[in-house]
Amino acid sequence: MKNVIKIEPLSHGETIAVLKLPKFNGLKPVKCDDCGHSAEFIRKIFSIGNVKNDKHCDDEVQGIISSHIRKSYGIAYVFFKTSNGKFYADSACCPKCQSTRIVFDIELTDDFLRQASKLTGKSVEELQRGIKVTAERIKKINEVRLH
Repeated sequence: MKNVIKIEPLSHGETIAVLKLPKFNGLKPVKCDDCGHSAEFIRKIFSIGNVKNDKHCDDEVQGIISSHIRKSYGIAYVFFKTSNGKFYADSACCPKCQSTRIVFDIELTDDFLRQASKLTGKSVEELQRGIKVTAERIKKINEVRLH
């Protein structure tokens, strides 16, 4: 018999504890895709069990998990994370309109930039300049699309 993937929602206390783990919130909710709300969000985190480490990024495995969470809990978007050797699905709900279509984004902390600097061989300042230039390009493209 195959191992069955275990998907369990964390309790409120467990969720708070996981959110305090270093680097867990590097990817976090920033905006409701439905109403545009961009302040605090209600978080729902699921512990995922019986998935081998080399399958955490597997599209098929993530699709199965996402589908189960969507059907069982009505959550539109989940983001997969590994922290302290454990596998999680992270989601959020908009307190304003109750949508679960929440956009997550990477927080560009000093620690993140230092790690990216080591990986790319570029200085933190070079990375920051590159990010700023890219953001400006995206802004201009979006302005052209709106007009």
